[in-house]
Amino acid sequence: MSTKTARMGGVMGVWEAADRLERLAQELRAGSLGLSAGRVSMHLSPAVMLDVEIRASQASDREGLDVRLSWSPHRPEAASLRGEF
Repeated sequence: MSTKTARMGGVMGVWEAADRLERLAQELRAGSLGLSAGRVSMHLSPAVMLDVEIRASQASDREGLDVRLSWSPHRPEAASLRGEF
């Protein structure tokens, strides 16, 4: 199977960004994520255990937060904790 990638980006207000993240969290809890960007649409089914990476950066002119969730849909037991929370 080939890899499909949908990427959403752009500038939005903090409230709009928070609303989008909350909708993604609700879909994650429900066990099904639907994403589309441009001509690419996909349906994701998260495993019970996820690999989670959260990275914050801060410079004098820019701050950021990167959140990455990944899983193996065929091997949910393969996920493990890394780092500290």
